[in-house]
Amino acid sequence: MTSVARSLAARVAVASAPSRGSERKPPTAASRGRIRAVRAMGYESNIPPTRGQPGRFGDGGGGLILPGDDRYDPGMVKGIPSPSNPGGKSGFDPRTGTGGPGQLPGGYEAPPKPGSEKDPNAAFAPFRPPSEYLDTDPQGFLKEDDQMSFLRLRNRAGMWYQLAPILPKLMRSGFLPDDIFDETGIEPREQSLWQTWTSTRGSLLNDPRFPDEKLEYFDDEYNGAPCLSHLQYLTNDERPPAAEFVVDQQFSPDQTKELIKAFEIRRAHASQAKGFGTTPGEIMAFKMWRDVQEVQRYEGMGRVEELVEKGKRYAESDSAVQRLEALRDAWSMDLSEGSDLMEGGLFAKAQADAKANISTVRLDPEELAFRPVPYLGPMESLSVEKVIAVQPVARTGVFNTFVPQGAKEWIAMPAWAALASAQIPFAILVSNTGKLSGAGDLSQREEPATLVVDKAANTPGPGNYYLVARESSIQLAGGKGAVVIDVYPGRECMDIERNGQGTVIGRVVLAVRAPGGTGDGMTTEFVA
Repeated sequence: MTSVARSLAARVAVASAPSRGSERKPPTAASRGRIRAVRAMGYESNIPPTRGQPGRFGDGGGGLILPGDDRYDPGMVKGIPSPSNPGGKSGFDPRTGTGGPGQLPGGYEAPPKPGSEKDPNAAFAPFRPPSEYLDTDPQGFLKEDDQMSFLRLRNRAGMWYQLAPILPKLMRSGFLPDDIFDETGIEPREQSLWQTWTSTRGSLLNDPRFPDEKLEYFDDEYNGAPCLSHLQYLTNDERPPAAEFVVDQQFSPDQTKELIKAFEIRRAHASQAKGFGTTPGEIMAFKMWRDVQEVQRYEGMGRVEELVEKGKRYAESDSAVQRLEALRDAWSMDLSEGSDLMEGGLFAKAQADAKANISTVRLDPEELAFRPVPYLGPMESLSVEKVIAVQPVARTGVFNTFVPQGAKEWIAMPAWAALASAQIPFAILVSNTGKLSGAGDLSQREEPATLVVDKAANTPGPGNYYLVARESSIQLAGGKGAVVIDVYPGRECMDIERNGQGTVIGRVVLAVRAPGGTGDGMTTEFVA
């Protein structure tokens, strides 16, 4: 009983109790407050002796109907929306079995889906197995309550075709596929597949043309059962022999899909199927015969032979084999040696010539703007013989061709203006520019660099830097190597040469740093 009902009952009990003057107690402060509150609301101090004001249900009834009242109708509760019944009257009524999915108001079943008609006089749809097989329950799983059904599905306690009928049972109880997924872990897609497979399997089980002992092939949920998804598209007359052919050939789902496609081709091109029978094997052979005609010339005889042999493997009649071999012979004649259609013949050569192409580009002057420079290795190992061997390089022709002379190694550098001013340049490697004695700002850097030196400019002058061999132990006409090789400013070189302390090898034209952006801390800043 609700709090409102208890309050009303208490007031009725107080009002109906007989008053006794001798037992009446003097009013307290709290009771006087309650009396004043009742009068403020417009009522007398005494509660009326009736159960309520007269209403549309008669005297003493009022408009409020409470549980336990004679006018209370439990059947009205299912029409009230609630968290468990958000649809109100559309919810499922377990007492009457009405209001569930697939039922119309009043308990009538919804119209059957195409292919599931139970009335023999109803419209016939041969391409869909009847859904009545989902109602079969040889194991008695449908008699279990919903919680036991959820437990059985959650543990997959049975074969897929034994568990599939439980799904419609739960849906009739008001559970959606997502609800079943939350309780059991079986995804809605898998639920739908189970029901489809069960319908197709049931049509084979009840068909005397299909051997019952071969149903075991479809028990495998990962290889055999998916074949049923494709077999459902065949007619009731085509399905049993096709399913038996799938079992005998141990077809995979992809091969079964190809078989169904073969049935479609056979129906669409029945006029061309002369010599081919109507058994599944003959239908597959006819499909191979059709596929041979669609082979492209560039695929050659290898593809033709493959399809013909595949068709002969499925063919069951001599006429089908003869048609396949005749088509192969025709292809062999077209592609034989000397034929214009032969593989590698005139036709193929013409196709190849039409597709042949030579990429052609035109060089910009900037793309030829490079200069080959002899590379003499590290500065520490520089010898007189290497410097003497450096010769001028002459480039000829529109593509600046040249013949390497003297040095064994060369380096190609962009034709910068500074490099263009050098007459006989050569390059050496400095492992650490910070070890150079008098290279100016270059001596302040700790990094490798390539120095380009002009051998022809060996007369020092102010404003330039020069590569110098100290102590004049180097003789350009031949002799032993210098003791020290270093870079010095032009004015200092003039003093060194005047005092006979060294020999100028050449003017330093460029200092080329290594490329930046490789994580070594260098930049692409040019250093002159």
